[in-house]
Amino acid sequence: MSTAALPQDGRRLRAVRTRARILEALLELIDEGRPEPTAAEIAERAGVALRSIAQHFKTREQLLGALAEKHLARLPSSEPATITGTFDERLVAFVSGRGRALETSVAIRQMGRSAEGRWEAISAAFEEVGRQRRKELQRAFAAELAAKDSWVLEAADAASSGSFWDSLRQGQGLSVKRANSVVQETLRRLLSP
Repeated sequence: MSTAALPQDGRRLRAVRTRARILEALLELIDEGRPEPTAAEIAERAGVALRSIAQHFKTREQLLGALAEKHLARLPSSEPATITGTFDERLVAFVSGRGRALETSVAIRQMGRSAEGRWEAISAAFEEVGRQRRKELQRAFAAELAAKDSWVLEAADAASSGSFWDSLRQGQGLSVKRANSVVQETLRRLLSP
């Protein structure tokens, strides 16, 4: 490797690290309940100069798009490790995984709802998460859904959604355990053979 390539590679590595720190700082602030932190707050948390944010993200849309990608990558799957087993085994595994995924993303979901109509990247991320979650549901319960009318998939999708989860957790004040029980029983009644 030539010595001329070293400084450029070093700059690239620093740029990658700075970008990652900015996104991590933004995600931390949102997770702490700050849905729209200022650029100064993000820079301070990331330990970077304020101008670094504008250097790495030319628009707020770019920043939110990168944030959405980072958030999607950190979400645990709610799909059971295996889609075999009895209906009850698959149901328990699915709801447990979905509950963990929804608990992980409460703050970002709240931020996203407030920004959804304003930022295309957030709307696109919400749509992608919705598609992924519906596919997980369809794979976990393919046999049961095949024997049901199409509205059952729509109802099961809604019953295992972030909106439903948030209404149970924040709206009704249920514990994670109780919210899991409600989702599980709702899906059991919709999907059981």
